[in-house]
Amino acid sequence: MTGVETFSSSEHTDIDSTARDVNSQVKEVPSPRTLEDTQRDNELTEAQLSRIEEEQKQVPLVGDRVPFEVVVMEYDPIKSGEFYIKAKDLLDTYSDVRLIRRDGNCFYRAVLVAQVELMLNDSEECSRFEEVCRGWQDRLIKLGYPDFTTNDFCEVFYKWMTPIWSHQVDRKKVFEDLNDDNEANYLIIFLRLITAGYLKENAEEYAPFIENVSLSDYCITEIESMWKDADHLAVTGLVNAIGQSVRVQYMDQNAAPNGGLFYDFPPDEKEVPRITLLYRPGHYDLIYRRCC
Repeated sequence: MTGVETFSSSEHTDIDSTARDVNSQVKEVPSPRTLEDTQRDNELTEAQLSRIEEEQKQVPLVGDRVPFEVVVMEYDPIKSGEFYIKAKDLLDTYSDVRLIRRDGNCFYRAVLVAQVELMLNDSEECSRFEEVCRGWQDRLIKLGYPDFTTNDFCEVFYKWMTPIWSHQVDRKKVFEDLNDDNEANYLIIFLRLITAGYLKENAEEYAPFIENVSLSDYCITEIESMWKDADHLAVTGLVNAIGQSVRVQYMDQNAAPNGGLFYDFPPDEKEVPRITLLYRPGHYDLIYRRCC
């Protein structure tokens, strides 16, 4: 015995045949994706996102107030028949629309514009809103937000609002600022902060609606972060934070919390809200009732 196993010629032939079969099967298996493949796909996705972002930047943050027929014209009667019919029906109730840029801030921006418009024509609303907003500075700090950044965002918001609150406003400049990223986004940050603040103040009520993460983490990632779309909880937080009811009119009634054509936030308001938003999948615009 040599300790080395030997094979007959026929056994060698069988082994060679098996090896060829295995090699043949291996060749049929697609080669795994390489790092370069993944990077190329990521670059393509980033390029697509960049193109979409650039296209959106060509759209004003806040559009002019225009006839609601503009919404109707967005839909083809054949290809988008359901939305076309719904838009036509809404013409009986709504006369005008302000289109808001699709950038993840549309809900907050639409509410901001609507609130500003209310105050430009209502001195009592100016006083009410000023009192609510100024109260949020201390409320946020008590919730643990850093003094420096909280005071910074609050003071910028108050400074911008002061001419409106004091009835010494240049209306043209107001809407120029609302269409200026540098000016308007500071205002949006304030609204996001107080939205999160309200939810945190009422954590026992709202935390059960959040899955897999804490309320604090949800606020950080979904509300305090810019460019994040507002979900039902965010809408609830903001309307309560500013003490202003909002009606959301849904193009798709399946999206409404109650399965209806519209939903009021808060839902127990006895009067029709003074602010109405039009919701289409993933986006809010500001609309105006014919009686206004």
